[in-house]
Amino acid sequence: MSIAGLWTSEMYGLQGWENAGVLVLNDGHALGGGRHHYSIGTYTCSGEHFSMSLSITYHGPARTLFGSSDKKLSLNVDGQVEGDQIHGSVFRAGSPTLSLAFRLTKRAEMP
Repeated sequence: MSIAGLWTSEMYGLQGWENAGVLVLNDGHALGGGRHHYSIGTYTCSGEHFSMSLSITYHGPARTLFGSSDKKLSLNVDGQVEGDQIHGSVFRAGSPTLSLAFRLTKRAEMP
């Protein structure tokens, strides 16, 4: 399966799986956003292993993640490709000991 396409992202929180926006993955680049943020970053995929680095910028109320509500933060994702989903963990860059479960679900191929 090609990684390139439109993906929805979710994080596992106190209420279960929560929508975290959408991402377009194409040619090593990741672009996306949600109601109050946008994301810009890069990704690599080698076999079943997926990794991504994202810069998140809030243009609305900042969401409290990893104990802070910064308007800009850098996140890393480490996961495994399983069919049309990628399961893994997301953590703040430089702080891999505190992570949240993360999943991406592919919704459409690139046109």
